[in-house]
Amino acid sequence: MQNHNLSPTLECDGALSDLILQAARQALPANPEQIIRIPPSGRRNGPLLPLLIGLIDAAQVTARAVGDNAWEDGHPLDSQLSRDLAAQCRVIAAVLDNARECTAAGGWSLPSATGKELI
Repeated sequence: MQNHNLSPTLECDGALSDLILQAARQALPANPEQIIRIPPSGRRNGPLLPLLIGLIDAAQVTARAVGDNAWEDGHPLDSQLSRDLAAQCRVIAAVLDNARECTAAGGWSLPSATGKELI
C-alpha cells in the first residue's frame, strides 16, 4: 500500500519493508509474551502486536539517533523529510486510535443498502 500524499523521498521499494519485517519477526522470541506484557487483543492481533511494539520502539531509538546526529554534526534534517516522517507517525497514531474504537463484539459490518438494520 503506497501513500500518495507523501513526497517521493519516503517512497521505497516494498522489498525493503519486507526485509525489515522479516528481520523483525526473526528477532522476536518464540513466546514474546514472556518479555512483553500485552492485554488480550484478539486472535489475529496477538502475534502482530509484539512485532509492532518492537518496530515502534526501534523507530523511536532510530529517531533519537537521527536527532542527536543532526545536532552533533550541525546539519539539520531536511524540512520536507522531517514533515513527511512526522506525517507518517501521525498516520500510525490515527490508525491505532481508530483500532481502539472498534466494538468489543467484533464481526461488525456496514448496514445493507436498504438501511433496515437502522430501524
